[in-house]
Amino acid sequence: MAMNWKSCLTFVVSFLVFKLSQLTEFETTVPSETQLAILGQHIVLDCSFPVDKQWDRTRYQIEWMLDKEVVHSFYYGQDHLNDQSSRYVNRTSLHHYDIQKGNASLRLEHATLEDEGNYTCTVHTEMGPKRTSVSLKLAAFYHEPRLKFSTSACGVELLLTTEGYPRPSVQWLTASGEDVTDDTVTHLSQDTQGLHTVSSTVSMQGAVNKTLTFVLKNEEVGQEIRRNITFISGNSADVSPGVYQERWWFVITILAVMVKYFLCN
Repeated sequence: MAMNWKSCLTFVVSFLVFKLSQLTEFETTVPSETQLAILGQHIVLDCSFPVDKQWDRTRYQIEWMLDKEVVHSFYYGQDHLNDQSSRYVNRTSLHHYDIQKGNASLRLEHATLEDEGNYTCTVHTEMGPKRTSVSLKLAAFYHEPRLKFSTSACGVELLLTTEGYPRPSVQWLTASGEDVTDDTVTHLSQDTQGLHTVSSTVSMQGAVNKTLTFVLKNEEVGQEIRRNITFISGNSADVSPGVYQERWWFVITILAVMVKYFLCN
C-alpha cells in the first residue's frame, strides 16, 4: 500500500515537472533587429513558436497588434478579422499551412509610412499567452533629382529637388573633393504622404568655370545618388547623365547669364 502511494506521488511530481518544463519552454520568437520595409512593397514580420506532436490548430490563437490596433487575428483554426483596424483590411495574411509547424509570421502588403512601429506577436495556448515585439521601419528610395536654373542680374542659381524617406544626408563637393556644402542651402519638408522633399540650392556669381558634385545618401537602403554638374562660362555647359535637363536650354541659360555679366561689368 505504501509503495502505491509512493508511485502515485512520483507520478504526480513527474507530471507537474513535465508541465512546468512545457510552460517555461514555450516562447514566441521574433527577429531581434529592426525590420525594414520599402514603401509600397510587402514585408513579412517573422514570428515562430514551438509545437508538440499532438498538434491541434483549434487550440492556438495568434494575434498581431500595433500598439492598440488589431492588425490580424486567428483562432478556432481560421482568420477572424471583425476587429481588425480598417487601414489593414485586405493587406494582412498568415501562412496557414505553416502554422502547424510553429509559423505565426505576418505578411503585410503595400507598406505605408503609417505602418512604422512596434508590432506584438501573441500566441495563446492552454498554457497561456506569450508575447514578443518586433520593430518595423519604412524607407523609400529617393527619386532622380530634378534640375532647375534661374538667373539673376549677374549670376545663376541651381536647384536640385528629389523625394524619398527617411531624412537623407546631402553634400556638395568640388572637383578636388572639397566639401562646399556650407556654401549651399538645403531645405527639407514633408508632403501629405510623409515623404521628405529635399531642395538643395547653389548660387554662383559672375563668370563660372567649375564642376560640382551633388551627393545624396539614404543610409537605410544603402542608396547613394551622385551627380556631376560642370559649368563652363562663355561657350558650353554639361550635365552628367542621370540629371534631367534639356541641354539646349541649359546652354542658352548660361549664355544669357554671361551677357548679363558683361553688362554688369
